[in-house]
Amino acid sequence: IFDEPPGGDAGNSLTTASNVSTTSGTGSVGLVKGELKGGSGLVGGGGDFQDLYRIYIADPLHFSAETFGLDGDGALRDPMLYLFDETGHGIMAMNNVGNDNLHAKIVNDDGNGNALFTQAGIYYLAITSAMSEATVLFGNEILPLFEMGLEEHQFGQVVPRADWAQLPLDGWTPPTDYENIGLYEIGLNGVESMPVPAPAGLALLGIAALGRRRRR
Repeated sequence: IFDEPPGGDAGNSLTTASNVSTTSGTGSVGLVKGELKGGSGLVGGGGDFQDLYRIYIADPLHFSAETFGLDGDGALRDPMLYLFDETGHGIMAMNNVGNDNLHAKIVNDDGNGNALFTQAGIYYLAITSAMSEATVLFGNEILPLFEMGLEEHQFGQVVPRADWAQLPLDGWTPPTDYENIGLYEIGLNGVESMPVPAPAGLALLGIAALGRRRRR
């Protein structure tokens, strides 16, 4: 289980995303827990309507991510999920599973039994308050990468618009309901811990020890 940093925020950009890791930096991660806290609704201006996580997908063919319905008034009732590659290019997204299910689930499948990606590595997983959607910069235009506002994209998994798929994540649109905030849980399959960087002091000690061994 990975918890969003207590008292902080997972971030909403490629540079501020939180690494999903275990204490040891090894092993699988099956659940991410966090909270969209709301605020001003202005991306970069104090609003918390998007959380972005840096994850390591070790088993791409079995990857999936889904939000769970939580009990209580403090739960996020209508989330969206997005997946991006290591360079921020969109892979897949979902608004709602169905008419009677406002939660989201993404799987590595194009709908015809083919994988959308096959390489293990670092990816970015986002959860947002509907309808906050990923945007890209095309010249001077800010464009919705997945066009989640289209009627045919309200349910089921979607992929980026082909014209803009080569552009990386640049930002987010504000949500349509500023009260759609709260606690969330994301179940994961195929994900392992991001490595935990060694403390600088330990690294220096290791280099010194290696030097001593070489001089013997």
